[in-house]
Amino acid sequence: MNLRLLLAIGTGIVLAGCASGPRATVRPQPFAFRALDLRQQDGQGQPAWDLTSPEARYDIHRKFAQALRPEGVIYRGGKPNIVISARRGTVIGDGQAVQLEGDVRIKLLGKDPVEISGDTVRWLPREDLMVIDQRPAALDRRSRITAQTATYFIKRDLVELRGAPVLEHWQEGRKADGRQNSLPLKVKTEWVDWRPEQGDLTAPAVVKGERFDPDLKGPAAAAAKPVMVLTAQGLKGNLRAGFVDLLAPVLVRSSDRKGFLSAQRTRWAINAQRLSSDQPFNGQFNALKAQGSAFQIDLEKSDVLIPNNCLLVQPGEELTAQRCLWNWPSGRFEARDQVVLRRQTYKQITRAQRLDGQIGNDGVAVFSSPGSRVNSRFTLPKSQQGGKRRQPTPVAF
Repeated sequence: MNLRLLLAIGTGIVLAGCASGPRATVRPQPFAFRALDLRQQDGQGQPAWDLTSPEARYDIHRKFAQALRPEGVIYRGGKPNIVISARRGTVIGDGQAVQLEGDVRIKLLGKDPVEISGDTVRWLPREDLMVIDQRPAALDRRSRITAQTATYFIKRDLVELRGAPVLEHWQEGRKADGRQNSLPLKVKTEWVDWRPEQGDLTAPAVVKGERFDPDLKGPAAAAAKPVMVLTAQGLKGNLRAGFVDLLAPVLVRSSDRKGFLSAQRTRWAINAQRLSSDQPFNGQFNALKAQGSAFQIDLEKSDVLIPNNCLLVQPGEELTAQRCLWNWPSGRFEARDQVVLRRQTYKQITRAQRLDGQIGNDGVAVFSSPGSRVNSRFTLPKSQQGGKRRQPTPVAF
């Protein structure tokens, strides 16, 4: 591999003249250069990486150069793949190591570019390795991952995030100035492996997610508590493809603990802000229990959809339907298609194409049929008076 170091000499060389008498020992000053131009080629003679700076100081004895506003490029196949910038930089030797400091930006070029940032980055070009140990963050247009430390294996397309990493996502995206339009959905875990170019994301440890009210602004948003909390045993997905799978068992509950949903492997469609599973689940909202063969949760509207085989049960009542929908904050329910409501009282059976429900203050759902035709059948109790007993008479409406 071929390395070229170009240093344009400006000022800093001091020539001493003749003088009589003793002279005080003066520590040599580093050379000051107008520019730094450090370039590395690969085995095929193509550019591997370069680092430039408009101003640098070189210490001959300590063999390092200090640069202001350094900018670098890492190439793939002779074409720029990653660009780097910082406020300051220190180059050790002829490029064995580069220390970047102050607002460090590492940007992956191409479609949907990703930016990795931090306060301090140690770059080892010969090992294709970067270590970010001060405020590392990875950002794209909608998401951000933060952690205590990040190790970037460039050729392997792998970033290891360690120290309580947090994944945040904004449905409306991030503004150009870095601010967010609304509160995000946050997912916390113990560690994350992420491939920024491919998009693969893995966290094989317990994860905790928090959903905030997106309508809150200003001081209220800063002090906001989550309206929904989820836990899972890990996650695996692809940020570029827009999904993350939460590994079973998965538990979603309201922050007031009045409702929960227990499920198997669940997919989080990031951009659509939906949770869904095609496996059986069970849940509860106050006194009302729910079961189904699948579910979908619209995180923006807080709607829970059971697309088929819906079963709702509460003390004294049981409802089955092909499709159910309930709104988590309001406690409103809707059951459609082949609806059957069975009440223990009088063994009443009500059939309809649609029934609506509402959770009352006592935590019990009350069902009604707004403008729809229903068919009800119930059995009158046995007569309490003496005389010959008669069979109970079923009555249908």
